[in-house]
Amino acid sequence: MQPYISNNKDIRDFVLNILKSKKWEIARHGKHVILRHIEEGANKIFSIPCTPSDSRAFSNFCRDYYRYVREFLIQSGKIQNSIA
Repeated sequence: MQPYISNNKDIRDFVLNILKSKKWEIARHGKHVILRHIEEGANKIFSIPCTPSDSRAFSNFCRDYYRYVREFLIQSGKIQNSIA
């Protein structure tokens, strides 16, 4: 049985795909469901919008996730920053 993530199908599917990488875990923190990065050198958590009222919630969540992943990969030296 999979944990309750969000009532938004797009967010739920996105988070489930992230969890398949085994570098993230899902946890309950008070009233919120959070996504925690568990890779070495990582310390980021994302609060998952469980009942998003904003129509842009999915795109905002994806934007924040991809922005963090890019910064993490640059910081860990796995990719180089292309902006000079």
